[in-house]
Amino acid sequence: MKRATLIRTLWHWHRRLGLVACVILLILSVTGILLNHSSQLGWDRDPISTQWILHSYGFEGPSEYEGIQHGGSYWIISGYQLFLDQTPIASCNTPLHSVVELSEMVAAACLEQVMLFTGEGDLLETISVLPQPGLKSLGKKRGEDVLILEYPTQRYTLDPDSLEIVPVDGVRNEVSTLVPVPQSISESIQEQFRVKDLTWERFILDVHAGRWFGGWGWVLMDLGGLLLLLLAISGVVMYTLRRTR
Repeated sequence: MKRATLIRTLWHWHRRLGLVACVILLILSVTGILLNHSSQLGWDRDPISTQWILHSYGFEGPSEYEGIQHGGSYWIISGYQLFLDQTPIASCNTPLHSVVELSEMVAAACLEQVMLFTGEGDLLETISVLPQPGLKSLGKKRGEDVLILEYPTQRYTLDPDSLEIVPVDGVRNEVSTLVPVPQSISESIQEQFRVKDLTWERFILDVHAGRWFGGWGWVLMDLGGLLLLLLAISGVVMYTLRRTR
């Protein structure tokens, strides 16, 4: 093949490979820059609430929610979050499982914590030092404003005023009845649904590595690397051929 013909052929494919590689290189460049600054922007700890991204990972919140009514408002548990009507007011490191109405307070609990709130949703106290790990449920002593901590082998009373925790036997445990919340509130909470471990940093990293594109994602990124290699080789060959005319 003549040198001029070879150069034209290489230039023909060099341009087309460059257009394809440009898309992949753009993805890698943008996501790489974002990852480099994710900690400063808080993306390494900020859970995603964008619904189409959550759906792409197979996560979808409930279509309906339940809660208790207190003071004309709904107190709703959604995974790790506690909502007062449609407003998130608290979260826990493990999924919340109980919410209890008292005379002038509301209490919520997960495996590790008990939280006490005013009727308006202001946090009064977070109790993290519990008598045992793995709190099963939170209830109320029948007829009294005293909380009951339910464990598999033992019950404890918790005085919300003094925060004193005492082991008990034979006490009647009254559990709050959850009721369906209005559809408008359910829809608002649905829009705020998030998965605690799925952060923006994780999403950007998955796009950068090609995992977000499914089973063929790694092939796409390998193809991008191969195209860049071919571009480099064809560029060097064309430069050399022109220099040695």
